[in-house]
Amino acid sequence: MHSGTAQSSSSSTDNKRSSSSSSSPRQDDQYPLLQRDHILTDILTHIDAFLSARHLDQYIDTGALKDQVLRAVLAHDFDPEVQIRGFLHALRGTPEFAAALAAIRDPVLRGRIDAFVAGKSVKDVLGGANFAMPSSGRHVVKAVGVREGFVDVLKRIVFDMLAFRRVFTRCFGEGAKDEPVKPRDLPTVFEDAAKTKVMEVHFREPFSNWGETVKHKPRYTFLPTTVLGVQNLVRFAAANKLRVRCAGYRHSWSPIFSQEDNILLSFVNLEEVTTLPDPMSLVPGDYTGEGVGELKTIELKEQLGATKRLCRIGAGVTNEDFRRWAVANNAWALPVDVILVEVTVGGVNGPICHGAGRRHQTCSDGVRRVEYVDCNGLLQAVDDPKLIKAAAGSFGLLGVVTHITFELDKMTYAVMQPRKVDVGLAIPPLKKENIPPALRADWFDAEDAEKQMEAARLDFERRAADDYYSEWFWFTYQQKAWVNTWNTAEEATDVVDYPDDAATFLQWIEGWLGGILTSSKLFNALPGPWQAQLLATSGMAALPPYFGESDTPTIRTHLTNALHFRRGIQNMRVRDAEFQIPIPPLHPGDPASAPDFSIVQRAWWDVIALVYSYADGSAPMRLTLELRIMGGSDMLLAPQHGNAPWGTASIEVLTVPDAVTDKEWNGFIQKVADIWMSYEYEVKEGGVKEKLNVRPHWAKEWDGLILGGMEARKYLKEVAYKEQIPAFRQALAEIGSAQGYGLADLKGRFSNELWDELVFDED
Repeated sequence: MHSGTAQSSSSSTDNKRSSSSSSSPRQDDQYPLLQRDHILTDILTHIDAFLSARHLDQYIDTGALKDQVLRAVLAHDFDPEVQIRGFLHALRGTPEFAAALAAIRDPVLRGRIDAFVAGKSVKDVLGGANFAMPSSGRHVVKAVGVREGFVDVLKRIVFDMLAFRRVFTRCFGEGAKDEPVKPRDLPTVFEDAAKTKVMEVHFREPFSNWGETVKHKPRYTFLPTTVLGVQNLVRFAAANKLRVRCAGYRHSWSPIFSQEDNILLSFVNLEEVTTLPDPMSLVPGDYTGEGVGELKTIELKEQLGATKRLCRIGAGVTNEDFRRWAVANNAWALPVDVILVEVTVGGVNGPICHGAGRRHQTCSDGVRRVEYVDCNGLLQAVDDPKLIKAAAGSFGLLGVVTHITFELDKMTYAVMQPRKVDVGLAIPPLKKENIPPALRADWFDAEDAEKQMEAARLDFERRAADDYYSEWFWFTYQQKAWVNTWNTAEEATDVVDYPDDAATFLQWIEGWLGGILTSSKLFNALPGPWQAQLLATSGMAALPPYFGESDTPTIRTHLTNALHFRRGIQNMRVRDAEFQIPIPPLHPGDPASAPDFSIVQRAWWDVIALVYSYADGSAPMRLTLELRIMGGSDMLLAPQHGNAPWGTASIEVLTVPDAVTDKEWNGFIQKVADIWMSYEYEVKEGGVKEKLNVRPHWAKEWDGLILGGMEARKYLKEVAYKEQIPAFRQALAEIGSAQGYGLADLKGRFSNELWDELVFDED
């Protein structure tokens, strides 16, 4: 990623825009009003001519797209099954859709997929004989003699197809074009004391993170299943002067992974981690955390009180594993977590990830003990309250973390009341005039407009300050924002599985659909605003309320389900830049002051204004603007460190890979960074101001940007974490001094080029 100002568009992008313009009516020769209904009408009117001019009309059923998606949404006839089915029906003739189904050879399974696309309801599809879908609170057992269910077949076929590749790579290496295939003498690393079990290893297996921003070839990729195996692997690395970095589902964008010609340790088998769509959330059954590999266990430990209990979790346990375990046991839950289920617990903890709610710190702040294999191959632990502030968010620099002990809360039940609210009233701007003309709804000119905005501001501040969980989504150009803030109840009254079987299926299909769309040459030929609108239509269809934007549903579900309300996110690759903005006090110098949420309103609307500043037909942000309010953090290197007691605005922008191809994204996120990093706050009465210490999320896109007038790495080291990085380094040294190693040993065994520069190089 390159920093600097917005880059000029490529010739293909210019052609995309000019071609769109030539086939579309424009007001005053400009692009149409960038608002949902206007863009939908633009697509409806000109999609046939657009595709025909590019000889793409043979692949897509525009009738289905028009009738089931475009006209339905324009008529406010919302039905997620209809809209998602319409997309699938429209894409059925594309090469990408055909390729996605090519692996499914079972005629019954193919028939059922076709049945949904052709019009059969999800309820009928899931309710048919032999069709097993999991429910989060039930254990689904496949009886002897019963035909395999949808997901059983899907997973078996996908993984069977890759079995030959796994064996071939293990024996011969990847066989790149510039490197002839030849037999390899792979290292033997044992996983058991009897030396009977050899660890799976791959030679020069190409690595790519999920965001496809980091690519290289480790010398070896190891897949351990035991703690002893990890110990032996680290000893092998030490003997061969190689570095070890870990990965789970690789759901990060920054260069925090392994480096060229060293060792990658993967907690997830390579078939699962490199295969999309990921069937994890659809695979039947509960997860007990017992009778599994050492790195996948879940063990309840001592109870700390009526509402607190410790739990030891293997670093390879996924969020979906833990979700099923927590719901099935219905006793204890993590109080906060990321939405994603296709991620390991170790992967969430390492880069200090977070959830939402101002009362909550990061996920790493809930860690009470870290067990890891050190640079000498010894199993160690850290549970000192002071040192855990480094160990629980150490980015793999301490060693290979094998188990993490969290403090759980007694299970409670989320009372979810998701809403689709006019964007101008969901998070109202500081001034009414800050709302772009395209987003000015009927209330804007009403006599009581200011009164409505004030009521909306108070509602927003209440949700942000007090709700257990608080987040807001805005899909590009949409009139409505999605508001998802809620509180919990202790009573399990009217509790349901959420999402239920049908909603899980639709969410998974919607993610799969997004993956098909964003990898499609046809979709990528469309103008950026069209792409944004089609993705917004699909995305909003999969979020409640489903059957009308004015509906007001109440959903009571297990806390763990509410935290992971979206399934199948892994199926659609995106680009993502996220920053943590400290919320200042409303009254400078008063430690008891309420938070000043005006900085949040400003950050939200500054990005919306930036989106609408692109009047040339480009659309760099083609997915969402997302906001989560959360607390501060005690973790030394957390971006939220020092933000208590007023909290943090965790805010991010997302797009699709084609915006990068069109050379619109990098310049856009630089502008976003410039805006958010410019914010100041009043230190004390009288107008004395200082810059807010705005920091990027470690795992998102920041490397290569200019932050505060400096290269990002230099800024983080010398400004944003000027005091925290030395304190973190000192904590690692203190841990090592007691356990038999030094900082040089850590750098040589567990670092990479990024962490060398930021942490270990003191100059």
